[in-house]
Amino acid sequence: MSDDEESRVIQVRPTYAKKRKEKKDVVFYTNFEEVLQKVNAFGPYQIFCFIVILYASIEWAGNSTFMHVLGSFEPDWNCTLANNHTVKIIAPTNDSSCAYIKKNCKSLSPIKQNLEFFSIVGQFQLICDDENKVEYIEVIMAGSSLIGSIIGGHMGDHFGRQTIFFTGELLIIITSMMCTAAQSWIAFAAIQGVNCFIYGVIETTSLTMMVEFTSNKYRVIMVNAFQWPIAYMTSALIAFLTKGWQVYFVFLNLVSSPLAIGFMLFLESPRWLIARNELSQACDVLNDIAHQRWNNTKARFTTKDISAIHKTEKQGFYWFYHLFSTKRLAKQSCLQIISVLTYAMVSNTYLFTVTGLHDSAIMFTFLDGVFRLFVPIVIVIFDLMVPSFGRKIQFLGSLVIEGILFGVIIALVATGTCTYDSKPVTILVIIATMINDCIFWINIVQITTQRYPTVIRCIAFGFLHSFRHIGAIIGFIILKPLLTSNWSTGAFVIPEAMIILTIIVGFFFQPETKGKALMDQMVEANYGRMENELPRALMRLAAGHRVDQSEMRQIHRKAMESAKAAELMGQKVESPWVFKEKEGEKEDKKED
Repeated sequence: MSDDEESRVIQVRPTYAKKRKEKKDVVFYTNFEEVLQKVNAFGPYQIFCFIVILYASIEWAGNSTFMHVLGSFEPDWNCTLANNHTVKIIAPTNDSSCAYIKKNCKSLSPIKQNLEFFSIVGQFQLICDDENKVEYIEVIMAGSSLIGSIIGGHMGDHFGRQTIFFTGELLIIITSMMCTAAQSWIAFAAIQGVNCFIYGVIETTSLTMMVEFTSNKYRVIMVNAFQWPIAYMTSALIAFLTKGWQVYFVFLNLVSSPLAIGFMLFLESPRWLIARNELSQACDVLNDIAHQRWNNTKARFTTKDISAIHKTEKQGFYWFYHLFSTKRLAKQSCLQIISVLTYAMVSNTYLFTVTGLHDSAIMFTFLDGVFRLFVPIVIVIFDLMVPSFGRKIQFLGSLVIEGILFGVIIALVATGTCTYDSKPVTILVIIATMINDCIFWINIVQITTQRYPTVIRCIAFGFLHSFRHIGAIIGFIILKPLLTSNWSTGAFVIPEAMIILTIIVGFFFQPETKGKALMDQMVEANYGRMENELPRALMRLAAGHRVDQSEMRQIHRKAMESAKAAELMGQKVESPWVFKEKEGEKEDKKED
């Protein structure tokens, strides 16, 4: 054989090498927390959602709280007498000035020169006999939000958290722009009523979606997206630059219009999809979140991977009744009602007494945002860094501080030391309200998240928000008249009584929820997560044992096949294990 032929043979001579198969991890998820670990519980997608909701709060706060301060700001008035002379009437008008206007003024017009902000009170002259129209508008807006929260809660649990999410935000922007064309307070109230109804739907579904996208550790961050410090400061800046309510709404919606793109990128809650046994859609959402465009964890999910998470149970039509359907849920729901009404009473007192601090509506709105900016940051740091800083401690601690502050206020007002609108009382009310909004309310939301299963969680949040709006209406009807009555102390006694009641009930009946996993099915609400996890843990143990056995059988099968192949080649094989050991020794010698 020539050298060329020998080299050609050498080139085509096949070489044999052992191909090592990559071991595939057997994935078997028994709860959603394990899934969150795979997709990253607080990655770029969750941060994106946080930023979008924080941005959306500018639009939401700018509309829903407009009438609290900016919209009800009263200007000075020019009174034109019968002889065409004008008299300036200083705001705010009272009984004597209203009597003068009725008797002497041929016409009345607001003074816009050097005016800080021209509100609808000046536009539609909502003073004297029409003074109560401002409260009518606020009650209409609160009532619309109440109805929207109830409907939004049921829609979110039956049709998904993402239902009308993008469309609803678009309608909020449209209705907010439409109110600039209102020619009367009735038209303005009707349009804002529609706006607040849609907001009631979205605030319920979006809050539920945000708490389900992340784990227990980072949930406190996601909930704080619904705090409005940046929203109030931005609204104050817009009001300062525009000087009038119509231009204010135009620029408010121009600033918020990019939200439409952000809301289009939101995904359905995978937790809700699994609870509703929509496993294929849940896998699509989870794979999208884990994709490199978002969290980039390279995790892939199939319906088999997450099939053990869903517990088969009859999916009935859930509604408010199911929040009281068991003793455990009924007790928690009653506690939530008391807590939310207490929150609303304290917040209303703040709105009705802040006029003593300054006369600027814009400055008040700005400072309202500044005061809310730092407390949530401190709470988030403590919550993440101190494991013992639990929900119950924050819940009761915030109430105790509020109770002490309101006790001091009652003593000052009852003894005649200060009036209800004096600076010392206003400062104490501001401190109490910041604690109320930034600590107490946040813990109400987190407790609600853990105590109600996924299949009725959105209904629970709708229930929560509806009682908050009921509390706002009660405040307009009871607390505000009390402040101007002979017993102004009563406006502080009622919140104080509610605070004491909530402390007592919360101390005895509110369990600690920090670190506890969320429930998904009604059966877990009936018996608790621990009892339901026991059979699932056994199932997981059995599955792991089955996987180990299958791997051992695979190894044994390969050893038997090798021994049989050796026998066919004429080798003497006494045992497949001895043969396997000899083969191993030969390979070691070849390597040496």
